[in-house]
Amino acid sequence: MNMMKITNLKTYFTKPSKCFIPKCKSHCCINAPLPEDFLPKHTDKIQRQIWGGFNMGQNDLLDSYNSVIYSTRPVIFMGYDQNGNMLATINPKVMAELQLKNMDDVHNFIKDLDSRKILNYCPFIKSDASCSVYSERPPICREFGTAPGKKNECPDKSSRLEIIKFKLKDFYSFQKDVFKTMWSLVRGKNPIKFE
Repeated sequence: MNMMKITNLKTYFTKPSKCFIPKCKSHCCINAPLPEDFLPKHTDKIQRQIWGGFNMGQNDLLDSYNSVIYSTRPVIFMGYDQNGNMLATINPKVMAELQLKNMDDVHNFIKDLDSRKILNYCPFIKSDASCSVYSERPPICREFGTAPGKKNECPDKSSRLEIIKFKLKDFYSFQKDVFKTMWSLVRGKNPIKFE
């Protein structure tokens, strides 16, 4: 019985369970299909340059609206066709601006973006991985992690133990800075500069 309690406790602390912004890489916010009327209502909260977008129709059979995937990088990689050829969409103006002459150039450009980890994040994702429209986020974002049968397991979810370690490390770092400042004051050195 005690062994079972220990196993349950270990599982409780080590199982990935929570979204945790300091660790988040926003993998669930890449190529996000947003309702077509969502972006116009929240233009003041856009965090990334939008290069274009395409209306993909209904993202889910239960949706009563069309969804748009906005491109926050110049080219949207859409996957591969049945022959293994890369599918992408790019605005002709952007293609001319980037001096891409054919699809081989586009494919090489996508590979370069991917190698530098320049992903097609949702326009509302901030640089710290938080969401600028979190309280008003659309249904696809609200249902992430809840709908059975859909890919909804985040690779960046943290365990309770990881969160505790992060907070302890953060606390220790803060205390170390406080201790250094106090020690400097005791030694007669003034680390605080007054303007």
